[in-house]
Amino acid sequence: MAAGEHSILYEPVNAAWKFGVGLAGAEESLPPEVPDHVVMALFVFGVVTTLGVVVSNGLNRDDPGKVQQIVEIVLNWMRNLLEETIGEGGSRHLPLIASFAFFIFISNLSGSIFFLLPPTQNVNVTFALSITAWVLYHLFGLRRNGLRYFAHFVGPVLWLAPLFIPLEIISHAARVLSLGMRLFGNVFGEHLAAAAIFSLVPLALPLPIMALGLLAATLQTFIFIMLTTVYIAEAEASAH
Repeated sequence: MAAGEHSILYEPVNAAWKFGVGLAGAEESLPPEVPDHVVMALFVFGVVTTLGVVVSNGLNRDDPGKVQQIVEIVLNWMRNLLEETIGEGGSRHLPLIASFAFFIFISNLSGSIFFLLPPTQNVNVTFALSITAWVLYHLFGLRRNGLRYFAHFVGPVLWLAPLFIPLEIISHAARVLSLGMRLFGNVFGEHLAAAAIFSLVPLALPLPIMALGLLAATLQTFIFIMLTTVYIAEAEASAH
């Protein structure tokens, strides 16, 4: 699919949206259409939620199915990552990190499916994720350390505060840019490359590009959750 085109879900969702808006007589107060990245983000959210419900309802300790085994392996790996990076009790952040991981992975992977566009190739989605991670790790730091959390902004000694405070603010702001742009750039670039190859050799596309898409989806998901975990660890340990 060429860059700039819409996913196959865009037209039916917007047809339903326009019908609903017209039926409610809210044409002037509501936007005329739902952007494609929002459509795809909602689709991925629905897929993740559905998978979660199906897997949780089918849990079986004595005879776990293949899907349950894969999910358990992934969750155990994330739990170990949190405990090793944050320390004892770090697994309390598993719901957050797992939510990021499954949403980003399936979003990235959707770019390998014909007629779908990955929502993570849009900066609005990637920056929404990075800003969410940024806000939450600061809140976790405040919850753990109270107002002492802000002590690391002033540096090791008080007289260096005028130097350290702007540097720390810039450093933390750069994390939003780094998380958002890294995810956007890699997903957008991979999807653009796939579209270019497909236009040249369409019959040779499926297997190599799907393998590349799976690798890229996994790698970018790992980078995002790893950096988020490190930021949480730093925030919660800042008072020490």
